Amino acid sequence: MESNATHNSTTFPYDRINVWIGIILLPVSLFGMVGNGTVIWILGWCIKRNPFTTYVLNLSIADFVVLSTLATITVCWLLPGHHYSNCPLDLGILLFPVFLFTFSMSLFLLAAISIDRCVCLFFPLWHKCHRPPRLSTTVCVAIWILTFLISVVVSAITFTHTYLDLTYYQFLLNGLVFMPAMFISTIAMLIKVCFISPHHKRGKLLSAILLALLFFIFFAFPINAFQFFVSYDNPASFYLRYYALIGASLNSAINPLIYFLVGRDKKAQSRWRIKILEKLFQEEESCRVKIESPLETSL
Repeated sequence: MESNATHNSTTFPYDRINVWIGIILLPVSLFGMVGNGTVIWILGWCIKRNPFTTYVLNLSIADFVVLSTLATITVCWLLPGHHYSNCPLDLGILLFPVFLFTFSMSLFLLAAISIDRCVCLFFPLWHKCHRPPRLSTTVCVAIWILTFLISVVVSAITFTHTYLDLTYYQFLLNGLVFMPAMFISTIAMLIKVCFISPHHKRGKLLSAILLALLFFIFFAFPINAFQFFVSYDNPASFYLRYYALIGASLNSAINPLIYFLVGRDKKAQSRWRIKILEKLFQEEESCRVKIESPLETSL
C-alpha cells in the first residue's frame, strides 16, 4: 500500500506536467503544420522555383513531418492513462525514428542554407556565375539519403540491442559538426552585414534567413543537450526533455511565420500569401540579374 501510494505521488506530478506540456505542444504543432503546409503548397505548385526555394521547400517538408510526429506524441500524452513513457510501443517505435530522421534533416538543410548564403554574401560573383545550376537539388537529395541511412542504422541498432543507445552519437554528430558550421556561417553573415558592409541595403531574404538560423540555434540546441544529459543519467534531463521538445516544435513552426512577416509589404498591405513568398524569394533572381548585367555590358 505504501509503495503504491509513493508511486502514485511521484508519478502524478509527472503526468500533470505531461498534460500541461501537451497543451502547449499541440497548438504550436498544429499551427506550424498549417504554416509549413502553406509554404509547401506555394513553393511546390504556385510560383517558379529557383535554387534557393529548393532548399526552403525541402526544409518545410522536414519541419512538417517533425511537427506531425510531435502532434501525434502529444495526442498520446493527452489520452487518459497515457504519458510519455507509456505511449504504445508500436507507435513509439515508429515515431521516434521518424522524428530523429526529420529533425536531423532540418538541421542538415539549415546548415547547407547557411553555408550557401554565406558564400553568396562573401563571393557573390562566383555564387551567381559559377555555381552549378543543379547544386541545390543535388545537395538536398544527398542530405535526404545521408540522413535516412544514419537514422535507419541508429534506430535499428538501438531497438534491436537495448543495451546500445546510438542516438547519443547521432545527436552528438548534429551538435558537434553541423550546428558549429551553421553557427560560424551565421556569425560571419552578421559580421558582414552589420560591421563590414553596413551601408549596403539588407534584403528581406537575408533578414529572413538570419532570423531562421538564429531561432534554430536557440531552439534546437536544447534537444542535443538533452541527449547528452540523458546519456549520463543527469537528474536535470527530465525537465530538459520538455524544454527540448517545446524548442523543437517552436523551431519547426516559426519559419513560415518569419517568411510571411519579413516578406510582407507594409505600404502595399498585401495579404496574399503567394505574393508575399513570391516577392521574398524573387530577391534571389533579382540579385542574379543585377550581378550578371554588368558582366554582359563589359563583354
